[in-house]
Parts: sequence; C-alpha cells; structure tokens
Amino acid sequence: MKSFLIILPVLACLSPAALCADRFPRSWIDLDTGHRVLQLSIEPGTESLYFTQFGYTAGGAKMIMTTEHGIDLVTLSTGEIDHVIAGTGIRPIQTGRKTGTIYYSQGGFIYAFDPTSKQSRLLAKLPPGASVATVNADETLIAGAITEGGDQHPELRPHLPPPPPGGYKPGQIVAGLDDYPDKMPQMMRRLAAHLPMTLFTINIQTGERKDLLHSTDWLNHFQFSPTDPTLMTFCHEGPWWLIDRIWLFRVDGHSQPMLLHARTMEMEIANHEFWSADGQWIWYDLETPMNEDFWVGGFNVYSGKRIWYHLSLDQWSIHYNQSPNGDLFSGDGGATDDLGPHPQHSKWIYLFHPEILPDMRTQPAPTGLIQVGTFRTEKLVNLEKHSYSLEPNGQFTPDGKWLVFRSNMRGPIQVYAVEVAKANPTGP
Repeated sequence: MKSFLIILPVLACLSPAALCADRFPRSWIDLDTGHRVLQLSIEPGTESLYFTQFGYTAGGAKMIMTTEHGIDLVTLSTGEIDHVIAGTGIRPIQTGRKTGTIYYSQGGFIYAFDPTSKQSRLLAKLPPGASVATVNADETLIAGAITEGGDQHPELRPHLPPPPPGGYKPGQIVAGLDDYPDKMPQMMRRLAAHLPMTLFTINIQTGERKDLLHSTDWLNHFQFSPTDPTLMTFCHEGPWWLIDRIWLFRVDGHSQPMLLHARTMEMEIANHEFWSADGQWIWYDLETPMNEDFWVGGFNVYSGKRIWYHLSLDQWSIHYNQSPNGDLFSGDGGATDDLGPHPQHSKWIYLFHPEILPDMRTQPAPTGLIQVGTFRTEKLVNLEKHSYSLEPNGQFTPDGKWLVFRSNMRGPIQVYAVEVAKANPTGP
C-alpha cells in the first residue's frame, strides 16, 4: 500500500467563501486517490458535528467544530479558527439555516449564539430528563424529548472500557467513543426498559414548551426538515433488526407519526436516516437482510416515491450523505466489528455517483414500484489507519465541493476536509 499523505505546494483559490488550499499550511494529496485533503483543526480532540447536524454560518463561509473547551468557528477559506463559545458540558444542536445562529445546550439550558455580535442569549430552561436535538427551518422551534426516570437506572448506561494503565498517551486512540464492546448490549437493555418519553417543542422566541407525543418506545434522532418548518423525522431507537425505526411527524399538535419504512423480512434494518437539502427526500442505510444485501433507500415525503441504490459489501458505510444539489452521495466506510462482515478494505471516504438502472418496459410502470439504481464509486481518502471507534460522519460543505469528516488516522482526533474534484486528474 502506498503512503497516503504528502505535503503539497499551495494552490490558487477561486472563491473567497469556498474551502480552498491557497493559504492552508495543512494540505496534502492522498496518493491512493489523487484527492486533496485539508486538516481544518489544530487542537487534538477537535470534532466535526454528527452527519445530520447543520453546522455552517455566514452563507457557508464558516463551520463550527467542538473542542474540550467549547465550540470553535473555522473560516473555510483561510483555516482561521475563532474560539467563540467557551465552557464545559456544551452540546451543539446545530446552526440555524436562516440566520447562522449557533444553538446549543449547557447545564440544563438552551442558548442561541450570534456569530456576528459574539453574544449568547438564553432561550429556555429544560425540564428534568430533557435533551434537545434539532431546530426547524425558519428557526421558530427547537425539538427534543423528555425521558422519565432515566437517571434512576444506572444499569442502562454504557459500560465503557477502562483506560490503559497510566492513562491515554498523546495521540493514542481513545476507546469507547462511537463503537465499544458494550454498545449493542446497552442498546438492548435500554430498548427493553420502555421508559416513558415525551417528544416536545420549545418556541425559540417565547420559550413556551408544547408536549406533542407520549411513548414508551425509545425516541431518538430528531431531525427537522431543512425546508418545511413543521415537518420532522424521529426514530424508534434500539438494535436495528428489532425495530421499525424511521418515522415522519408533523408538529402541528394534531398529527400522528407515520412509519416511513416497514420491515418485510427477518433481520432487515433501516437506519441512519437523513434529509436531502431540498427537504424532499429521506435517505437511509437499508440492508435486506443485515450484512447481506446493501442499499441506500430513499423516500420522497411529498410524492411517496421510493428509490433504492444498491451497494456491494466493500461500498458499505456507517453513514451516507448527499450533496446539496442531490447529484452525489458520500460514504464514510466501516470496519470489522461484532455486527457482521464489514471488510477492512471498506475503510475509505467514498464518493458515490448514483445511476438509475434503465427500465425495459414499453408501457408505464405500475404505481408504487420502487425505482432501482446503483452507485459508481470513487475513493477520496484512505482510512486504513483510522480506528472506527470514532465514526467519521462525512458531510458535504454547502457549496458541495468538499466533504468534511473527523478522523484519528494521524493519532489525535482532528477535523479534515477532502476535495470532491480530483486534484491530480492524471493520478490514481
């Protein structure tokens, strides 16, 4: 295998608001793929957001990252880093798609930070057992869930592996971040507990809370539509093969959740769902059954149309994502674990070019059939040295030209971006 990094001379930048390399000292070309990689962060332990969280401000010119001391903003054209929110126990929710406001929770309260004025304002106090996870398209509502009695059940918490004797050394991979031996047993314990939960919204202007849905299912993964202020998805969490996971819900106070994908076979899974940027589609990892047949499934929330893109085992990824214009998909690869035969040679950041299979019919297809396609694969970054105890969580920048991800491939966790266009078209 080739060495995967080489430091390069700087290149010209064409757009002042675009992520570019002309002033980046932390730039190289992956020799296995020919794509340029930038290290956006400097401080070890810095992470990008979860793959569904929108984290861009100023029209996409800046992106938030989390650190041990709080939240940073990195200017994507220069790499300049601004420590904007300091403190411990800070959990970013997302940035507002309308204003670029940074919404976060800390110490049982919700705050909104204005990147221009550098001021935070208190929005609301959370009730006991509550957490919030998503902001709607017009920045009028924040949604989350209250879990009753969760703090009374220490047995439901993850049993994380202990640190090595003497503690972790600088650059050493920390166990128990995203994947650890007790992860699936812990999910089984939590699913079986059937703790009462309440899905709620909070009005960003008034702080008023509305309780909208009561359940003893494990509710999680709340995501407002990026375009429709009253439409959201949430999931029934748990081991994927035991649940019908993905649900649509309109937060108008009188609607009921709608199951988006119903399982049809034993060990079928549908998980890690995400919205398209235009708010038309929900995409998700679909396996029929798990670890055997792989798809990226799509459901149009307005027309009901379905598209499934087929993948081979070595294209499988923990998380997929879609470019803002809908033309491309990404994958963050995977590694062998207790859940199945995820091959070592799938340890890449992938770019997928979707291709719909031709329809051989001479007459219109019957209503309701699933349209089927495949992915033509391009490898962007070699993650051979990455440990999937940390999931990369790839995410396109708003201009669609870069994929941001977090990785421990060089030791300490840092935030990286890889250019979608190949830097060396005649290379590998």
